[in-house]
Amino acid sequence: MQDKVGSKVPSADEVAQVVADVRALGDRLAPYTVTLSADERGATVKMRTGGENIVAQVGALAQTHGITLPQVSVDGMLADLTLAQRLRPLASAVEQLSQRLNDTVLEAQSECWWATTALYTALSRVAGANATLESELKPVVEFFAAGRRKKPAASPMGTGQASAPKGA
Repeated sequence: MQDKVGSKVPSADEVAQVVADVRALGDRLAPYTVTLSADERGATVKMRTGGENIVAQVGALAQTHGITLPQVSVDGMLADLTLAQRLRPLASAVEQLSQRLNDTVLEAQSECWWATTALYTALSRVAGANATLESELKPVVEFFAAGRRKKPAASPMGTGQASAPKGA
């Protein structure tokens, strides 16, 4: 396996400082942002692709023709559009950083686990000839024994359930 990550690791203090910086950035942006629940997110009205261009036209037409609605203002509509347009590049940059961080964590875990399983295989082959190693390796063997299991065989009747053990 290629070693893509892990040769350069930030200190715990460096990471703590970056986390503090990110939290400070979140605090700085808090007055301009909201957090929606999953239900609220699902209930939002979604803007159609290209809708940004239509917003200004609708606003201008509403003002020109004196169209007003209770609790709906052209100024509020335009302010919402401006907020969305100004925050979009930041959201995109943060999303790219998040993807990069998640990819790095995934790759580091993959490389780490690959090395772990390779070393475990070698240790387990040697353990039979070394009682001390065999004893020390038991918790690891138990962990790997608790890993993925094969799905139970389907019952002969095809219900998808495994047959009950005798005497049950």
